[in-house]
Amino acid sequence: MRPLTDRPAGDSAARSSTGRDPARDPGRSVRAAARIVLAGIAVGVVVSLALVSIDTPKGATDTAFALGALVFGFGLTTWAGAVGLGETIERMHEYADTTSRWTEAGARRAFATLTWFGSGWLFGAVGTAIALGV
Repeated sequence: MRPLTDRPAGDSAARSSTGRDPARDPGRSVRAAARIVLAGIAVGVVVSLALVSIDTPKGATDTAFALGALVFGFGLTTWAGAVGLGETIERMHEYADTTSRWTEAGARRAFATLTWFGSGWLFGAVGTAIALGV
């Protein structure tokens, strides 16, 4: 099984004072995902309320939802591409002897972040629509 971090398994700098690798702590991942979703919810609410000034409440929340769906869909699609093609892209960089620091793990994290953010945006737009009685 491949490690979940970019650090080698035996890297002593990767260990916390308790001897465990903090990057492998599932609670840390859940807290990070929750923060990203909450940020997305905030953006969904702000965008919905900002659009109310130029459109009807239904049109504003529908537009905010569509924008959130765009971010969510892009994140999910590119995450799947990173999972499917990640090793190939890493090997291509090695073969071409580029100085790129692109890694499959880094790409998966980045696109998972977009996916979580987009899902929060969707929840924010839906919550705003409910609050506005749309």
